[in-house]
Amino acid sequence: MRKKFYKNYDEYYYTKRPLHSKGHMIRYVKTALSKKDIKWLDIGCGCGHLVKDALDEKIDSYGIEISDYALKNALAEVKDRIKHGSLIDIPFDNETFDVISIFDIIEHIHPKDTEKAFEELNRVLKRGGVLILTTPNSGFVGDWIYDLTHINVRPPKYWKMMLENYRFKIKLNYIPSFLKYYFNKKILSLIPDKIAFFMEEPFRYLLGKIFSRKGRLYIFAKKMNNYKELKK
Repeated sequence: MRKKFYKNYDEYYYTKRPLHSKGHMIRYVKTALSKKDIKWLDIGCGCGHLVKDALDEKIDSYGIEISDYALKNALAEVKDRIKHGSLIDIPFDNETFDVISIFDIIEHIHPKDTEKAFEELNRVLKRGGVLILTTPNSGFVGDWIYDLTHINVRPPKYWKMMLENYRFKIKLNYIPSFLKYYFNKKILSLIPDKIAFFMEEPFRYLLGKIFSRKGRLYIFAKKMNNYKELKK
């Protein structure tokens, strides 16, 4: 890992930037996987807010982080669930997780580490597990251009190619969200979850396209192989 690219991830980065709950995504994943025991890894988890939110939803959640500040100041409820690690060196065994989330992380790794990152993701994710990835969309100008640590911003077709090379089936420009919980409107709360889940599907693509044009790409991918098959 090229540590010089991460020296600015200090107290200011973790205390001044706004936090947005991912509860709507957590509930979507629970519904989409349709299984009771879900194990979730959040890569670049910061102080562990998503890890805590997932744990509150009865998900066995963990996080990895490279920032010493974030590790030292992790939320007390999940401090023992967060390890030092990176996208190219994930400190867990093969095929451990049902879900991996990577929010705005992959654009920070050195381009030479990209293939290693995807190999690691394939290694620790179970077959049939899902990956949620967000990253700047190089095709549209957004605030991301002002961050000099964004050294690995690629077009959507590149990420699609990389994921398919590592045996993922992907949905591009797709926000894996339970919209009734994203918008948090009383009228939406009247719609049963099972019905809302299927009714909302077209809107997930619509929102994905809107966010993409604002400069942020959402990718939802499903792993289709066993790790040992990839290594043959």
